[in-house]
Amino acid sequence: MAAEKSISFKAPAESWQQACLLGNGYMGQAVYGNLQEEKVHLSHLAFFSGSDSLLPYQKNASDAFLKAREAALSGDYEGVSYWTKQFMGKRGNYGTNLPVGTLSIKSQKRRFIPEEYARSLDIMNGFFSCEGKGETEIIRREAFSSYPDKVFVYFLEDISEEGMQLVISFDGGRNPFRVRCDGNQLYFETRALESVHSDGTEGVRLFGTVKVCAQDGLVKAGTDTLFLENAHRAVLYLAMETDFATTKETYQGNPEADANACADRTFEEYEKLKERHIKDISSLMSRQELRLSGDELTEKMYQYGRYLLLSSSRENSPLPTPLQGVWNDDVACQIGWTCDMHLDINTQMNYWISEPGNLRECHMPLFRWMEERLIPLGRQTAEKCYGIKGWVGELVSNAWGYAAPYWSKNLSPCPTGGIWQASDYVEHYRYGQDRNFLKNHAFPVIEEAVEFFADYLFRDSEGYLTSGPSVSPENGFLVKGKVQFASLGCTYELLMIRELFLQYRELCRETGGGRLLNKVEELLPELFPYRVLTDGTLAEWRHNYEAADLQHRHTSHLLGLFPYSQITPEDTPELAEAAAASIQAKLTPYENWEDTGWARSLLALYNARLKKGEEACRHLLEMQRCLTGPNLLVMHPPTRGTGTETAVYELDGNTGFSMAVMEMLVQSHNGCIQLLPALPEKWPEGQLKGAVARGGITLDMEWNQSVLKTEAVSEQDRKIVFRFGNQEIRRNLKAGQKTQIVFANVGAGKDG
Repeated sequence: MAAEKSISFKAPAESWQQACLLGNGYMGQAVYGNLQEEKVHLSHLAFFSGSDSLLPYQKNASDAFLKAREAALSGDYEGVSYWTKQFMGKRGNYGTNLPVGTLSIKSQKRRFIPEEYARSLDIMNGFFSCEGKGETEIIRREAFSSYPDKVFVYFLEDISEEGMQLVISFDGGRNPFRVRCDGNQLYFETRALESVHSDGTEGVRLFGTVKVCAQDGLVKAGTDTLFLENAHRAVLYLAMETDFATTKETYQGNPEADANACADRTFEEYEKLKERHIKDISSLMSRQELRLSGDELTEKMYQYGRYLLLSSSRENSPLPTPLQGVWNDDVACQIGWTCDMHLDINTQMNYWISEPGNLRECHMPLFRWMEERLIPLGRQTAEKCYGIKGWVGELVSNAWGYAAPYWSKNLSPCPTGGIWQASDYVEHYRYGQDRNFLKNHAFPVIEEAVEFFADYLFRDSEGYLTSGPSVSPENGFLVKGKVQFASLGCTYELLMIRELFLQYRELCRETGGGRLLNKVEELLPELFPYRVLTDGTLAEWRHNYEAADLQHRHTSHLLGLFPYSQITPEDTPELAEAAAASIQAKLTPYENWEDTGWARSLLALYNARLKKGEEACRHLLEMQRCLTGPNLLVMHPPTRGTGTETAVYELDGNTGFSMAVMEMLVQSHNGCIQLLPALPEKWPEGQLKGAVARGGITLDMEWNQSVLKTEAVSEQDRKIVFRFGNQEIRRNLKAGQKTQIVFANVGAGKDG
């Protein structure tokens, strides 16, 4: 690699926001690196409170929705609010992901205060290390979370005369838990129970095992504690498994037995497990290299976003990554919006980097969860809440695929959350060109969504096809001084339906047709178009009522700019200017902007699409300056409506940062590969290897102020246009063959 990709510290972590994160797509660990009393906060993707036992639908919900539509047509927003209350879903035992507990490794020796201390997380190898040196002793720690072996491994070394004197224990925190010890193993059982997002009676069970293997010394078992005495080298193996999905035919395991499988581990196995783990992680991380003119922080944060995603979502993960990835900071799960699968930006942003970031395997748990859980329940929502065939997903979902409308009027109705997430199917095909995936997964999912939205649309008094009532997530507008939320023809909803129809038409061309293609061709040109207001901004709603919060963090009406390409500077310059004006209005006055990691990432992404490299770079720098913690996690500060005074970690802040960097360097929408479309002056020289463009094309790029050299490899024969600034080069790519593309006079041609 061009530069070392480690996050380093000169002191132990004092809080979760300073810890080093490890994960294997099943479970996660936040490691503090305290040599006197180590804390490892444990989490698991499937450790959810609640269940799917309670039906979330109100009686006659579809009738209530039609009455809400009638009220909206007459401009009766009080009536809309009344009828949507009869339509909204019931939260019931919705639940949340919860932290599992804390593994404690406490030294009983005299307090060790090292003269030298260092700890680091190697993000290219997924490897934690820590060392403290004193006058007469050296203490070393290593840790990793293995995907091949499904185990967390913690290595300890004490170079001193007496060796280690450790007490090893588990604390389940607020969760009910039991611990017992036998020989050199600690067994724990806990359950995800809480009463903020469920009734406190239902939740997933988790079984865990910790085995201590010492090279020398002695391991003793207390009632609920292990003691390690006079050992100089030892290894802790930890495995956890849940009973989530034990009622599904696809799951045949015994979670307690699975957790106990680490009983077979030995001290001598450590180096082999370490080698397997590093080979596994490095093989994925090394697919891409990035160098940006000495901007090592941005290089590192780009790779860190990739690392956090692959640590959270591997091919066989039991669930897609929720709000916080495979980790849980014990903050989001205690506030109103919880740690789940939000489908109005967060889950989408978690996965955007997976395809161009050359980690397409990470996408698979999302598709499996949608097909096994979200879409089947979405069919019920379509029928019970709208009286229409097909499937929908609303604004939030959970481990069990909750698909009913949200239980609060500011977030309901919102039937396009599911199709926004279903866009990932199309993107997975566009980037990977997997025909089997197209035929067996992407096409049927998209076509069934089209079936719903073709009937959901209706004609307004002007003759346009429109939709609703629905919300523009998560914003409201003022009617006679009162905040209202649902209305007809929200820009967000219509652009999502337009995108769904465009995607379906594209997939029909790939597959040779579809049963709804003629219908879609008729509907597309009749959708109500984008609208520019007198102040030059892009309208968020069909009406002209003022937004209740002019600087709200959500900008869903701009999604036609990114992640989609309905709005581009080249093809729709007036709409692009309106989008730019909307962004500026959100930031004026600047101090009132509701700054969060994912929202700031979107601002960078929008500006990248607008070819405004300096603006995009400014937003990245603001994220680094104001929103990034010591361990490089991008935090969600306690902004309006957060419900907490504590900053909250969200995975999307980091993955969104990575995607913004990628879009500044490579864009591949609308049949053209644009190279360095939003390059800022801060990166006059650089290198990007292993980037993936739509069409199944892998790129290696290198540039300086005089030349841009690109090497492209396509998975199949393809004609493609490469563009840099105003320069274009057309190439016929041959499958598997390297093709060179060179642009000269880069400094003069640079945009942004």
